[in-house]
Amino acid sequence: MKWRIGKRAVRGDGQRGTSTSTEMAETKYIGKSARSKEAPRHVTGRGQFIDDLVFPGMLHAMVLRSPYPHARILSVDARAALEAREVLAVITPEEVKQRTNPFKPGRYAAGLRKPIPEYACAVDKVRYMGEPVGALAARGRGAAEDALDLISVDYEALPPVVETSEAMRPDAPLVFEELGSNVAWKGSLSYGDVEGAFRQADKIVTEKLKIHRYSSTPLEPFACIASFDPASKRLTVWVNAQVPEVIYDSLHEALGLEDVRVIIPDIGGGFGQKIHLIRKYVVLTSLLAIKSQRPVKWIEDRTEHMMAAGHSCGQEFGVEAAVKEDGTVLGLRFKEIDDVGGSISTLTIHFTNKLNNLSNTYKVKNISMEGHSVVTNKCPVIPNRGIGKPGMCFIWERIMDRIAEELNLSPIEVRSINLIQPSEMPYATPSGNIYDSGDYPALLKQALDTIGYKKLREEQRREREKGGLMGIGVVIGVEPGGRNAARDMAIFPEMKESPGAGGVNGATVKLEKNGTIALFLGSPNCGQAHETTTAQVAAEILGIAPEHITVSTPFDSDLAPWGVAAANSGNNFHLYDIGAVHGAALKLREKTLRLAGHVLNVDPAHLTIENGTVAAPGAARKKLTFAELGRIAYGNQSLMPEGLEAGLQTTYYYTFPHGEPNLVPGPDRKVRAQFTFSAAAHAAVVKVDRETGKVHVLRYLIVSDNGTIINPEVIDGQIYGSTAHGISIALGEGFIYNSEGQLLTLTLTDYGKSSTLETPDIEIVHHPVPSPFTSFGQKAAGEGAAIPSPAAIASAVEDALRPLGIKVRELPLSAEVVWRLIQKPSVDLERAWTAASSARRP
Repeated sequence: MKWRIGKRAVRGDGQRGTSTSTEMAETKYIGKSARSKEAPRHVTGRGQFIDDLVFPGMLHAMVLRSPYPHARILSVDARAALEAREVLAVITPEEVKQRTNPFKPGRYAAGLRKPIPEYACAVDKVRYMGEPVGALAARGRGAAEDALDLISVDYEALPPVVETSEAMRPDAPLVFEELGSNVAWKGSLSYGDVEGAFRQADKIVTEKLKIHRYSSTPLEPFACIASFDPASKRLTVWVNAQVPEVIYDSLHEALGLEDVRVIIPDIGGGFGQKIHLIRKYVVLTSLLAIKSQRPVKWIEDRTEHMMAAGHSCGQEFGVEAAVKEDGTVLGLRFKEIDDVGGSISTLTIHFTNKLNNLSNTYKVKNISMEGHSVVTNKCPVIPNRGIGKPGMCFIWERIMDRIAEELNLSPIEVRSINLIQPSEMPYATPSGNIYDSGDYPALLKQALDTIGYKKLREEQRREREKGGLMGIGVVIGVEPGGRNAARDMAIFPEMKESPGAGGVNGATVKLEKNGTIALFLGSPNCGQAHETTTAQVAAEILGIAPEHITVSTPFDSDLAPWGVAAANSGNNFHLYDIGAVHGAALKLREKTLRLAGHVLNVDPAHLTIENGTVAAPGAARKKLTFAELGRIAYGNQSLMPEGLEAGLQTTYYYTFPHGEPNLVPGPDRKVRAQFTFSAAAHAAVVKVDRETGKVHVLRYLIVSDNGTIINPEVIDGQIYGSTAHGISIALGEGFIYNSEGQLLTLTLTDYGKSSTLETPDIEIVHHPVPSPFTSFGQKAAGEGAAIPSPAAIASAVEDALRPLGIKVRELPLSAEVVWRLIQKPSVDLERAWTAASSARRP
């Protein structure tokens, strides 16, 4: 593999031109698997998670939760709990209202007709089962749990609204009376001439689709510790959050604190789950710490997490495609109804995220979208691996199959005729995204060739002759990466407070006195091997093995280059974090060569670095080790060149250099929602058991383009994990509420998470097309396979059931749902899922 700093003939607007980029030259560490920096401490039990931390005098917190999905809080009596010998602090709703401020609405609530105050717990009314209504701290967890029973809450139960169809009725009970309706927001966007496209169409293909609620269910639920110093007014929190910025902002907004230190140790999985709702519990724990003058630890249990830590949004789509007889799609429009649960703080998150992959892989110029955010008495929705993008891919790939069916064409043929071609890259989509690189036809072809598509169709024919139900599904999807904070302004041009634009991250690299390298990252690591990957990047530039680079852990906002502004979210790591490490390492390399050149009396341009040694050309081969340079830089001023700052430490703040055009949306509301675009073709082969409805995945293949791969094992790990999750979502995992708003799936067993035994072997083929916009040509990999995999399974299962005339319009496809469809093919999937859910209710 190769790279070098130079010029590349592309411009951010997709036109040919010149811009600074990194081109490929021979590499030593990029593109190779390296020894993990994280794994040794985890497999030997030396990882440090929140629950491993113990402080003198530390108390344990428990959260009091509502058993009702919808009720008024008439009174809370905590006197008995306060009198308990082991209890040192209690927080009630009234106290939360008096001692804290509500959170700011935030960008996902920008479309609200009326501001709704939202506190760290319910204050007048509960709106979902498990909503916090108070908390207490005691000397032990058991004592705290027992003391919860001593808090008496008088509720007035109210009628719950559970489904969006009932919530949208004019006479429905209101979740938020202030809004006057449970449709908390509605809006639309249109690009191109959509009406003209539908007038020119030979046929209009329509479909109704639905995706259920699910979660990423990280192994480690929410956890935090808070400690307050009354003398300095400084609050320190240890929390397993992905985004320090959210934690800092929430503590500043709710408690009015300025001096907040955020420390994030090892995290047992994030997936977006630990971005948003965790802030409520950090505020409650901090209140207990302030009140008790002791460190307070709170650890969420699994049932609490399932009830109230946030779900992916339940989404319904009405889709229309304007098509020509040859399968060319002229235009697409869809109406979306989102079940956002009992909070307004993430009102539009799943709708706005569809701007990220609105075009998927297709060159359709006319697209319109209409969204409705409906509040219900369910758990609030949160970011979840992909956040709306799996839904957008589901829309495209299901409608492509339906177009093929109605026009009597091959589903491969319909996709192929609409794919963006490699010669069109960089490609400007109608909504303003610019796809940096890719060869979508090659991905599709390689998937077909590798899976043996023609032979599989022959095998399927033979299976059908014997009465077997075998299906093949082939889909394709983009994976956007590198979030642009200004995206939401396209949906909400009237936003009073700008969410910002683009993105930034920082990194610090230091050559120590002993010649080793220390690397300080700007964002926390949630288990995605950031330490390993960034060490490889620094090693490549600095000419030293990754084994000699230490990456500072845990994340500490006092030490991290980007402080509390840091974030591990938005599929950002490959762009902002790698870009920052790359820039800091280049600066350190330049400084190191300048010092060595001065000492050796050699032009720095003629020096090379290898294995931690700087060497001059020629037979004499004058050289200096990093350790020798370290001793000079930190202790021998007489050998430092004039004007060179002492020490060998550099910090770099990366911003995306190709953000224009459409960095900020204009009157046309076009915006670069994200900045890089990976892609993958997925092929699934399934067999459906006619007697039980169980879907067996026989083969699952992915042909993936993630640009230049820095560490193959890390990328494969991300693909395996996200694929396994997507398949499990499609085949049955999910949340079930009864008609009274009670969550029935409170454990992982009830929830239906697939185990490793139920997860099929996943075949991965890499087909990288480097990005012209990034440091090494790398693109995103954190969300990718979770985006197309539900659509791939749906396509394959529908193909298997085709002899029975069954259409797959909704997820999940559990054995019971599929069995009911087989028994009554005329029954649509929603009714089958409802019947299956009812059968599981006590």
